[in-house]
Amino acid sequence: MNLNRSSSRSHSVCRLFTVVLLGLFLIFLLVMLLFSAQAYRTATKGTQQNNNLYTASSYISVKFHQHDSSQSIFTDTVDGSPALCMTDTVNDQQYITYIYLKEQHLKELFTAAGNTPSAQMGTNIASLSDFQIQQETDGFYRITLKDPDGNTSSLLLHSGFGNNSF
Repeated sequence: MNLNRSSSRSHSVCRLFTVVLLGLFLIFLLVMLLFSAQAYRTATKGTQQNNNLYTASSYISVKFHQHDSSQSIFTDTVDGSPALCMTDTVNDQQYITYIYLKEQHLKELFTAAGNTPSAQMGTNIASLSDFQIQQETDGFYRITLKDPDGNTSSLLLHSGFGNNSF
């Protein structure tokens, strides 16, 4: 009889140990899941921040180099916003590409040279809070971009020596 009680008590301890071990394992899994979710949110936010500046910088650089001649690039305004302008000739018709900021979006508008550009007509490229263009000496253009989180990027691009092939 005494042996049965000892065996029963031993089984209870084994069961309790198994339940506690399973509980600790589940708590560990829950903690790992929470930390992983936070790490994912942080990485995604960082990627999104960098994506807006990277997209805008790359887009402007490529467009600038596609029109790399001193007569093809100039600055103007679209509805009061500073714009980087680039001319194209297609089938003997002259067109202008405007890159400008409107309502927290960097936009592009491609229109015939005789048309008056409207900021509402452009295509969104990236989310930005500021877009500044300064025409410097000797064909240099300083372009400063700021994303909605306050991160900035500055480009110094030079026109006038390209062969218009990209």
